[in-house]
Amino acid sequence: MLTDRTVEPLIYADVDLNFIDGSAVWVTSIVETLSQNENIKPTLLLKSPNKRGILLNQLIEKENVNIIDPWDEENRKKFSHLFNKEQKGQRLQPEEACKIVDLLDQENNYDFFVVRGYKLSQLISQNYTFSYRTWFYLTDFPQDTESLTDKDIRNLKIIYKNSSCLACQTPVLVNYFKDLLQEEFIEEEKFVYLPPMIPNITEHNYSFSNKNNRLIYAGKFAPYWKIPDMFLLFNEIRNDQLEFVVIGDKFHNFPYTENYPDKVTDILNGSNRIKWKKALHRNEVQEEIQKSDLGISWRDKELDDSKEISTKVLEYGLHGKPVIMNRNKLHEDVFGVEYPLFANSEEEFKEKVEAAFSNPEVYKQAAEKVFEVSQRHTFQSVSKYLEPTIREKISQNEKHKNMQTRVFDKTNIVFAGHDLKFAKILIDYFDSSEDFNVKMDQWNGHNTHDEQYSKDCLAWADVIVAEWGLGNAVWYSNNKNDDQTMIVRMHLQEKDTDYPKEVKWDAVAKIVFIAPKLKEEMLDTFEFLDEDKTKIIYNLVDTNRLSKPNLPNSRFNIGIQGIVPSRKRLDIAIDIFKELWKKDHRYTLFIKGKLPNEYKWLWARDEEKNYYLKTFHEMNTSEFGNAIVYEGWGDVSEWYPKLGFVLSVSDFESFHLSVAEGMASRTVPVIRNWSGATELYPDKYIFTDVQEAISLIQSYEKTTDEDFDIETNELRDFIVKYYDKDVICKQWQSLINKLTRERKT
Repeated sequence: MLTDRTVEPLIYADVDLNFIDGSAVWVTSIVETLSQNENIKPTLLLKSPNKRGILLNQLIEKENVNIIDPWDEENRKKFSHLFNKEQKGQRLQPEEACKIVDLLDQENNYDFFVVRGYKLSQLISQNYTFSYRTWFYLTDFPQDTESLTDKDIRNLKIIYKNSSCLACQTPVLVNYFKDLLQEEFIEEEKFVYLPPMIPNITEHNYSFSNKNNRLIYAGKFAPYWKIPDMFLLFNEIRNDQLEFVVIGDKFHNFPYTENYPDKVTDILNGSNRIKWKKALHRNEVQEEIQKSDLGISWRDKELDDSKEISTKVLEYGLHGKPVIMNRNKLHEDVFGVEYPLFANSEEEFKEKVEAAFSNPEVYKQAAEKVFEVSQRHTFQSVSKYLEPTIREKISQNEKHKNMQTRVFDKTNIVFAGHDLKFAKILIDYFDSSEDFNVKMDQWNGHNTHDEQYSKDCLAWADVIVAEWGLGNAVWYSNNKNDDQTMIVRMHLQEKDTDYPKEVKWDAVAKIVFIAPKLKEEMLDTFEFLDEDKTKIIYNLVDTNRLSKPNLPNSRFNIGIQGIVPSRKRLDIAIDIFKELWKKDHRYTLFIKGKLPNEYKWLWARDEEKNYYLKTFHEMNTSEFGNAIVYEGWGDVSEWYPKLGFVLSVSDFESFHLSVAEGMASRTVPVIRNWSGATELYPDKYIFTDVQEAISLIQSYEKTTDEDFDIETNELRDFIVKYYDKDVICKQWQSLINKLTRERKT
């Protein structure tokens, strides 16, 4: 007996059960498995209304299963205040699902939760205290290190820390997560092996032999699932005795193929030997498998690193059917290296189909092996296997039941603005913190936005950071509540607009400037700004990302990043480069960023257009024109290592991030004496005229590689010390913490 009382878990997956695929089948399987024990009464919360009933009908008939449809009339009224105001269609969004689960828990005090979905898991683990009773099943988490990001690692650590456990489909996935966590002490009880689950089977007496010459595929239609490849190859096999039964009607067109559903449908309908059954109830699928002889689970090589076993492989096997599947490490570990029906190439696929139907020994060997593995995965088998774990988890979870505090004490921050690229590092920093929740309100322009979304963000926020003091600052300052903290970060662009005059500055707690000179100019321009509310927090640089080694022979490469508008003074850059190139043809100028004619607003201004036409004419007709390389926007961490020097020749700048990024990349800056430059960067690299800039660059022609490396490392150290993201982000966090404390008192 599991316990002396009824155990009540709640299951929710970010999966629409009206579409039949492996993830949908898994949802009903975990409910079926838990309900095998009469002491367990699982509740299944649906993402969407039950419109088709194909998967749910069997569960509806079970007395110890409770199904909640949030879209039926009674529940829709009950949950209406939790739905997003812009709700489109009847499908729960992860944020809505979290709120509903939390409300249901307050009413029913569930023993544990099983949730599936990476985004859903992030939201629960970072916000809701019921996460301590939650089993997180992460199938859509990146399963290869190439697609993994630092943010994924941070999310995984939070999910692990705030969970009851991570439920994993294979031991391989358990070890993968453990390796990623890199914890000194791993809590083994926080990892539960939750194997694939397949229907129970009655008494059997299989002969493990072919009877009907019938192949079967049941599942979704997707290019990576070798659809329609397997159908086309089947049609090439010259054996009129063979028949291919196909079950399913869900199309997942990724990677995108033009007219994919139509192409697949035409192939299925165009072959006399292919019998397309479309969507069937799960018991009907089992009947079709029983009447078939060879299961197909052949996939693209891109999925060979998957750490999950296909449930369909096990379902085929439990009915005594062999399966054609890819040879990969996981399959070799589970089914053995000698399994006879592995196929990777198209030729192998056809060969294995023919071998299965022409060689009884091959058929029998493969069928027996898959059957042996599959027996361990029935609902009853997995239910018995899970009993000790459930008993232990219920005991551990007692302290987390009846919790009065429903959400973690976090600060909700909204970053709002039309251009958030300069704030991206800052946004990522707070987004990865366990103490903050972050939303972005991306405006379409200085004064255009989705007002309903902005209202939703405002209702949610504790802190508003207006990136730029433009229309975003006007709207938020005039709509925020007194108990919300607002910060405006000013740049240079605001100086030539009237938006600062429309901001309700009494509602703003702090005005942040990225440089001292910028603050001075803004206070002179807008005399109504309260200097006591101002604070300087410099722009920030991701120095770790910009730490790649410089390429050989980079000393004669000069770069300029961003040449629009004309105040960036491309003509001065050309004057400097021209004289250098005349004396030494090894010099090359790299121009990074969009060309001026790519900006419609700028090209419509005659003064700007004429400036660039004149400048580019000189460049293109000059003898040094072939020594100039134009490059679009891209990863600057890949660009700077090929440079020896980076130019900053503008008429004026507030900070000029490209200088700081270049220095962090061990590139020598050559900075025109624009107002405020000396307060930000070392005097040695600041020039007042073209000849001085030329002399500065030429002075390094005789510098040894060793001395050049020493100096450029010192330049990097300067940026790390004053402008590194860790330094600046901590200043922002300190400011926000201080302001929120003051607001609460």
